[in-house]
Amino acid sequence: MLKNLNVYSRYSKFESSIKIVLLLFGILLSFSGCERISTPMLPDEGPSEIEPLTVMTYNVYVGTGIESVVGITNLLEVPAAVAGAYTKVIASDFPGRAAQIAALIKTHRPHIIGLQEISLLRRQSPGDRLTGGEPAEEVVLDFLEILMDALQAEGLNYQVAAKVQNADVEMPMSAEGSFTQYDDIRLTDFDVILARSDVTVSRPMSANYDEAFAVEALFLEILRGYVAIDATISGVTYRVVNTHLEFFGQDIRIAQAQQLIDSLESETLPIILLGDFNTPAPDSTTYQMLLAAGYVDTWQMDSEGTGYTCCQASQLQNEVSEHYERIDQIFVRNLELPTAVMTYTIGDKPADRLPSGLWPSDHAGVVAHFASE
Repeated sequence: MLKNLNVYSRYSKFESSIKIVLLLFGILLSFSGCERISTPMLPDEGPSEIEPLTVMTYNVYVGTGIESVVGITNLLEVPAAVAGAYTKVIASDFPGRAAQIAALIKTHRPHIIGLQEISLLRRQSPGDRLTGGEPAEEVVLDFLEILMDALQAEGLNYQVAAKVQNADVEMPMSAEGSFTQYDDIRLTDFDVILARSDVTVSRPMSANYDEAFAVEALFLEILRGYVAIDATISGVTYRVVNTHLEFFGQDIRIAQAQQLIDSLESETLPIILLGDFNTPAPDSTTYQMLLAAGYVDTWQMDSEGTGYTCCQASQLQNEVSEHYERIDQIFVRNLELPTAVMTYTIGDKPADRLPSGLWPSDHAGVVAHFASE
């Protein structure tokens, strides 16, 4: 069990004696006729504090809701609906939002970041999806590459510690100015763990959940998953897990949560569980399942603020934050929390908006800072 994350250096009696001898030697020389020499530099007597553990979770938002597509029952409506969703993704300006997210990360400098909705958008023109052709490969937006470039531009050094590929969906889209020609749009979803360069990473793994939301009318299955690493920080190794549970269908979400709980049941390392759980605290079923399995919600250590993390308007242009529920959370298990845990939301203040007025995401990020008093 970890009771204190701060370690203070002490000097032995022998080292103290050496310092006294060096100091006396310098004084004697100063009284002699010898050439003046400086008094030796002594080590700083103050404690050397190891940086407290800081972690973050952030759903960066693909740029549109998928309800307008997955709710279609008439296949003839699909190309126009996909075109509308594609336009919204482009308009949501992920490159600009990524720059702002990187700036927020720079402010807090977490050791570990769990990211959800890291998307890869690809296009093929003209499309051949309807005739069973090759998958689209022309990259339109690579969220991970864009965000990593934004972090580097801020002078930050993070590595992709692990990632899991979830849904990989390709659909026809009405070509601009044509009612008979189609392009193909392919969206691939990832959950990612980033680690700061001074974090030692090992034992990466990823998995998709057995239960998935199916859109039978469109012959689609929306895979979700989780990703995990061992992260060694200041000499302590943690099992860090990041996930994004299903939004559509409580039964599916419960099954996914149970699979995650079961997969970590025998883990003896301190566990840090990050993610968008799509389960509002404190009363929802999945949230209570995690508590019953021994997970502690770090937000409960802080009595200030609501912690609401979702959701802004789909086009991100609302002037006042519209967050109304707390579904992005940081849990721990096998970890005795230090005397002070500061947990707070980011990206949800008016000053966090882009110059264009867009919010960085429809979600807030959540940061947990494990510090001793």
